[in-house]
Amino acid sequence: MLKEEKPKRGGGRAARRAARVDAPTIHKPTLIRNIPTYEIVNQEGVELVHDMSMRIVEEVGVDFRCPESLAIWKQAGADIQGERVRVPRELLMSLIEQAPSEYVHHGRNAERTVKVGNEHMVFSPSYGPAFVIDLDGVRRYATMEDLDNFQKINHMASAVHIAGGPMVEPMDIPVPYRHLHMAYSAFKYSDKPIIGAVTAGERAQDTLDMAKLVFGDEFVQNNAVTTSLINSTSPLVWDKTMLDSLRIYAANNQAVMCSPFSMAGASTPASNVGTVAVVTAEALTCIALAQLVRAGSPMLYGVPAMTVALNTGAPVHGCPDSALTQILSGMMARYYKLPHRAIMNVSTAKIPDMYAGYDSMWGAFGSVLAGANWITHAGGNIEGALTQSYGKTIIDYEQTEAFYHFASGLHFEDMDEVFATIKDVGPGNHYLGAAHTRKNQLHILPLQHNNTFEQWEIDGRLNADAVGIKEAKRRLERYELPELNPAIDEAMLDFINRREGEISPNLL
Repeated sequence: MLKEEKPKRGGGRAARRAARVDAPTIHKPTLIRNIPTYEIVNQEGVELVHDMSMRIVEEVGVDFRCPESLAIWKQAGADIQGERVRVPRELLMSLIEQAPSEYVHHGRNAERTVKVGNEHMVFSPSYGPAFVIDLDGVRRYATMEDLDNFQKINHMASAVHIAGGPMVEPMDIPVPYRHLHMAYSAFKYSDKPIIGAVTAGERAQDTLDMAKLVFGDEFVQNNAVTTSLINSTSPLVWDKTMLDSLRIYAANNQAVMCSPFSMAGASTPASNVGTVAVVTAEALTCIALAQLVRAGSPMLYGVPAMTVALNTGAPVHGCPDSALTQILSGMMARYYKLPHRAIMNVSTAKIPDMYAGYDSMWGAFGSVLAGANWITHAGGNIEGALTQSYGKTIIDYEQTEAFYHFASGLHFEDMDEVFATIKDVGPGNHYLGAAHTRKNQLHILPLQHNNTFEQWEIDGRLNADAVGIKEAKRRLERYELPELNPAIDEAMLDFINRREGEISPNLL
């Protein structure tokens, strides 16, 4: 009788690794945070920051360099002196209370729709770099092809929930028309929720008009289909461009991240507490204005939490003070019952090296421990967000998946099975072959060098950036276009052609 042969494993370790890497993308839902938020001060500390912010709003004031916004504030009863707006704290807080603590941001694929606020957390891609380090390792201006590529890579990132808007600035598209092509790229190459244009009120309206082609007019009027990002000109200034976009989005019940562009030591005090007080004053006055436009419009309290290098004057992303500021900002957002926007994975390093990794971790841990609800710059930023690296994007996205796992916390549902496994394995044996182990509840970083030195040499001695570039090329080859109704696609292209004929090429 012949001995029965056991089936072969089909390629061994390399085949199993390839199967993991080539597995279809499983899009993770909105993360429900299952770890505590970090409380860096007590309630008295929060009240001290709040009181300083209210004193800034009442005694110093915030400049609103926009006649339409000033008229709204005047009608509400604020003290207006030129462009300076001072608001009694009672009025300000009554308006802040109208902003929701949570909202739903819809994607064109309903399965990608996310919740933002309270215990929910979403990760969003890079925002605004003008340069890329491309697939050949060359630093150059970003193009429309790069934006499309990053949309494709981002669509395949399982723990990144948002399609984005200006993941890079396509410098080969003229500024007056750029926002149209950026919105099209987001809708075309991904079915995740998008970020809208804010570089002019008209461009915000164009974003909404394109969204209506995708979702329908009535749906857009009653649901958030964009979350957009506006920045103050710190200290204590909101300009007309940002405010025009804010008013259009708020009037249409669309979400906006009101994010002061703070750099501690330059545009805010060289104090974490003082910085949070200033940015709180800036953010709250903007959110309050939105409620005057349309009560209940969803707004986010946004803090990029940068510092400045006093020896060069350059902005610094990812450092201990950034983390401290971000964690305190999380406490303030919860105090006001507002969704909190933070940043991660941004570096002032010039290449994706160890410094870039450390910078990214300072931002990521600070934002996650702060309990942020919307975390931007999930991957790829270097050079202070001026440059987007293909290689770092992949490595950062892998870390974003790890943070999704980390923030999901500990689970106790399988305690009986765990004990049964311990009992079955017994003393002196191992768990590698146990059925419970094969369920693989532990998070693995597929691209990490966790093999032997000899195998690493055989594989080409690749550093992290080279691994990321290799994987970026592979994903672009494997990318599959998400389903899009051809009639909607054609309607968006017709809209772009029409608007390009209407918009002056001389606009900035």
